[in-house]
Amino acid sequence: MIVESFKSSATSVGLQTFSPADYLLGIVQHAVALQVDQRVILPGKGEVVILPKRGLYYAKVHEVAEFCSVPATELNVTGFHGTELHYFSRGMSIKSLLWKSAFYASKGRILENLSICDFVKLRHWPNLTRLPVTPNTARICALLTRYRTVIVSVPHVLGVTSQEVCQIYSAAYCAGIVDVINLRPEEANLKAATNIPRTESKQKNNLLQSLFIKISGL
Repeated sequence: MIVESFKSSATSVGLQTFSPADYLLGIVQHAVALQVDQRVILPGKGEVVILPKRGLYYAKVHEVAEFCSVPATELNVTGFHGTELHYFSRGMSIKSLLWKSAFYASKGRILENLSICDFVKLRHWPNLTRLPVTPNTARICALLTRYRTVIVSVPHVLGVTSQEVCQIYSAAYCAGIVDVINLRPEEANLKAATNIPRTESKQKNNLLQSLFIKISGL
């Protein structure tokens, strides 16, 4: 029954995966991995300059969501030598670009190689004031910051959709703020049972109270 619940959680909501290589996300990850400066242009819509060695990116983009969600085949990628940075606004953290790229590419899908059975915890609270979010992002982050949690259990604990959880998990993972342990479904259930207080109403109320205190402090 436990294993069946994990399988049905993935299939009943129609969860799908997405590949970074199909979007801006893959280009950013590649630039970061090789530590090479790159310029990415979406003709007529703007451009992004990625400077991994500085940990920054610069953007002149009309619609960030569109830029991050168009197929990678529509993006032109070239090298960049830094002589034209004065045409851009100030640089921003490349981690925020990784979050944005994954967030908009996800569209409710989970990043390939990740699983709803992953046992995760956020290393720190993301700066949600500067990032794209879903209606329940703060609640999801509050839970994952406080408790090491199996992803498949988050929708049930918080009463949110699996698609929303997968979108935030994918974004946080790409931004490098998640610790992940890959577990088999039966192991994931045991870990979830021992790490989220849920046996008594008092414990549930304390958890909700803590979540709302964290959210109100944003």
